[in-house]
Amino acid sequence: MMTAQRRSELKKYMLEHKSASVLEMARRFSVSGQTIRRDFEVLENEGFLLRSYGGAMVKDRKAVTETNQVKSALFVDEKRAICRLAASRIYPNDCIFIDHSTTALALCPEIRRMPLTVLTNSYRVVGQLAGCANIKVISTGGVFHDRQEGFFGLETVRYLEQHCVDKAFLSCRSVDFQRGVSDSDELTANVRQTVIENADSVYLLADHTKFGKTGFIAVCPLERLTAVITDHPMDERWRRLLAEKQVELLEAGTGEEEPPADEEEE
Repeated sequence: MMTAQRRSELKKYMLEHKSASVLEMARRFSVSGQTIRRDFEVLENEGFLLRSYGGAMVKDRKAVTETNQVKSALFVDEKRAICRLAASRIYPNDCIFIDHSTTALALCPEIRRMPLTVLTNSYRVVGQLAGCANIKVISTGGVFHDRQEGFFGLETVRYLEQHCVDKAFLSCRSVDFQRGVSDSDELTANVRQTVIENADSVYLLADHTKFGKTGFIAVCPLERLTAVITDHPMDERWRRLLAEKQVELLEAGTGEEEPPADEEEE
C-alpha cells in the first residue's frame, strides 16, 4: 500500500473509531511502528489528530471537515438504514431537496422508482438519478467544490431562494442542545439555511456521532426541524428535548416506519 493510500485509510479508521494505538495500526497495515508514528506526526501537523503516548486521537475541530471521498467510506450501513427510513416519508410526486452530504446521497437508491422532482446541489446525486425517467432532476449550479462534491456560493443561494420544496433532506456537522444544528463553514451553512427557509418539512439525517457537539456556524434551531432520523437509539435527555421542540424522532432499525397520521400516500 502506498503511503498516501495508507494515510487515507488511517484517517477513515480514526474518524470512525476516534482513537488508535501505534501497535494496532502497525498490525492493521502490515508496517512498522515507526512508520505509523511518522503517519501520526504528519496527520498531527495537518491538524487532524493529537498524538499521545503509544497512539493518537482525532482532534475535534469546529471549522474543518474531511472530504466527501473520505466520509463516503464511513458508517456505510448506518447511512443506508437512515435513508431507508427517510424514504418512508417520501410520496409519489413530492418535490424534494437532497443535499451534498454522503448521508443524504444514500437516499438515491431508495427513491429511484418513484415519480419525483429532486432539487440538489450535489453532482453525485445528479449522477445517480440522471437515468431515472420518472425523476425530474434539477441542479442548483454555482461554484463546484471538489472536497464536498457539490455546488455552493452566491449563485447557488440565489437559485435556491427562488424554489420551494415539499421536503428537504439534509445532514450537518453536529447537533447541540443549545445551538441546534451547526456546520463547519459558511458556504455549507448558507445553502442549508436557504433550503430550510423554503421547505415545508425538514428532515435531518444524522448518525450518532454528530450529537452533543457544536460546529463553527449555526444553521437552524432544533424547532425548525420536522424530524431527526438517526441510526442509534437516543438517550432520554434527547428524547425529551426533541419532544418539547415538537420534532419527530425516527430511529433506524426500531421498526417505527409508519407514515405520520397527517399524511396519506397518494
